[in-house]
Order: sequence, then C-alpha cells, then structure tokens
Amino acid sequence: MRLHELDEARVLDEEGKKLGHVHEVHVKDGQVTTLVYGARGFLQRMASNRAGKRVSWANVKAVTKKGIVIRSK
Repeated sequence: MRLHELDEARVLDEEGKKLGHVHEVHVKDGQVTTLVYGARGFLQRMASNRAGKRVSWANVKAVTKKGIVIRSK
C-alpha cells in the first residue's frame, strides 16, 4: 500500500458505519502514526487547527476495498 491510497479513504467502524474520510495522515520515521478524519478533519487541513477526529494507527483493524476499519472503543 502507498501513502496516497489512505488520503480521502472512507473510515468505518467495526459494524460498517461510515465515520468520514481521511484528510490527514501523520507519519513518523516512515511509519503511519495517526489518521485525521471527518468533516472537522477537513477543516483542520484548511485552517491548521486541531479540530479533526484522530485515530492512532494501532487502532486500525483493517484496510479493505470498502475503507479503513477502526476498532470500536
């Protein structure tokens, strides 16, 4: 998988409910650490604030053709 494939990918919970789209991917030392998603994540990208929903890459359960599945809390 390439990093650009995560940008704008659909984010889903474990039940398949759509939570939004990825708007930022944070990387450290060549490893994905955090995804920022949702409508406020888009605003974060445009306005440089920290309002978006964040999920640690450790909480990503799967990356499928339907989207990125994150673990329910």
